[in-house]
Amino acid sequence: TELSFILDRMSPEQIKNYLEKQAEESEKKPKDLVGTWKDYLDMAEKLGLNVKDSIVYRVRKLELRHNEVIQMLRDKEMDLKADEVVEKFPTIEAVCESLKKYEYKDQKYQIVAPRNVKDILAEGNELKHCITGKETYFDRMAKQKSYLLFLRKTDTPEKPYYTLEVEPDGTVRQKRTYFDRQNPDIEEAKKFLVKWQKQLTRKLNKEDKILSLKSRDLRKKEIEDLRKKKVKVNGFGFTGKLLADILEEDLMENAA
Repeated sequence: TELSFILDRMSPEQIKNYLEKQAEESEKKPKDLVGTWKDYLDMAEKLGLNVKDSIVYRVRKLELRHNEVIQMLRDKEMDLKADEVVEKFPTIEAVCESLKKYEYKDQKYQIVAPRNVKDILAEGNELKHCITGKETYFDRMAKQKSYLLFLRKTDTPEKPYYTLEVEPDGTVRQKRTYFDRQNPDIEEAKKFLVKWQKQLTRKLNKEDKILSLKSRDLRKKEIEDLRKKKVKVNGFGFTGKLLADILEEDLMENAA
């Protein structure tokens, strides 16, 4: 019964030989690879691969190909999600392309700007936080109320570290790492963020400053509304705490 998914293409003897050969290349027993095989073929079919072709269903390195197909499926889903975001917020890709002037680095930290929506989604998937999972942030970016930037360590620039929500003048509204948390290491990174804000001020043009004033006024109004409504947070170590208080504590205004 467990092998019914492949019996239309291979005989029991072929299946036995194939699983034993795959087991030689892994630490698993042949029986333990049955689920991996079925899972791989299910995903391959979703990707539009011809699962009746022996090159596909009798792949040489099953576990390796299984992991590759998982990534391919994630990439496809991310592409579809990115297309949905761009369709809903048509200006957002252009905004991403305009953020290069916000990039900066020293010996320990750096600010990286997303090149497109897919970069933002990949960041959110890796850090598993809500900043990139809510349309609110894409809407703010498209309207240039605030931007999403990535705080990284200079020696590992490709590895997500903290996601920042910043206003056009560099005021940091939020800084979140895995599962919407802030770890003690953010205190050291704050020193870098102050230095980043100071040098950014020299790069801002008249339009950026106008956008900043509007962004600041909207942010104050949003926090005021949250306070009036007494919106509280559940989870992430903030249970029962007012969201307005959390946002105000997280705020780093650009004093430069």
